[in-house]
Amino acid sequence: MIDIFFILLPLFGLLIGLLVSMFGGGGGGLFVPVLILIFGITPQVAIATSLAAVLPTSVVSTFSHFRQGNVDFRTGLILGIGGIIGTLIGASIANIIPPRDLQLILGIFTLIMIIPMLRSLIQRNQKLKEKNEDKEERLTLTGPRKVIASFFGVISGLLAGVFGISGTAPIIAGLYSLGLPAVMVVGTSVFVLIFNSVAGIGGFYLLGRLDLTLIILLGGGSAVGAFIGPLLLKKINPKTFEKIYGPAIVGIMVIFGLGLILA
Repeated sequence: MIDIFFILLPLFGLLIGLLVSMFGGGGGGLFVPVLILIFGITPQVAIATSLAAVLPTSVVSTFSHFRQGNVDFRTGLILGIGGIIGTLIGASIANIIPPRDLQLILGIFTLIMIIPMLRSLIQRNQKLKEKNEDKEERLTLTGPRKVIASFFGVISGLLAGVFGISGTAPIIAGLYSLGLPAVMVVGTSVFVLIFNSVAGIGGFYLLGRLDLTLIILLGGGSAVGAFIGPLLLKKINPKTFEKIYGPAIVGIMVIFGLGLILA
């Protein structure tokens, strides 16, 4: 049984790393449901361990996406700063949430984050029908847009601090809602998650909830997948990816959100 456990965890890490590097994120939003729903790890241990496992995935994936030109560092930095603030605040209240309540809140929040994504998805599809653009528009962050970006960063950090996850959902929702092309959303989101992971690891390390074995098994496998993902993404037509990206992410969020609530 132990042998199977040691074999399956790196394989799940590889799969998750591949998915998040192609669709955005660091893997925390997927690590936690997998550890809880499939491997039976307690929520408190799962969410803390996943945050540490997110770091190698985010670093490797960011580097790969940078080489492909898919990272908007200016926008990502604004969300990252907000993420650090949110993580520090969230870490201070992490211990007062019971495990079952924590899992339930996480599931509900995942479903709530679908709303802004659906709204943006509808708007973007309408724009694609109105005009056929061969060139991508570069995002310009005005004052209000900077506030919006920072807000999504803070929310992401709160998720990392309170739940120990990467905070992928609000970052993707924020970048997607701001109007970044899908490939830039993916690359920039993994860059932002580095801030959340580093800030959160310190807090959860002090709480003694990091499982080194789980970190090595999941983080190692996911790092390999994170390196391969952007290479595969490069071979996909950007317009085709734009059409499948939104629905795919929404579908994944619905499945895991309901799974956490009903489990």
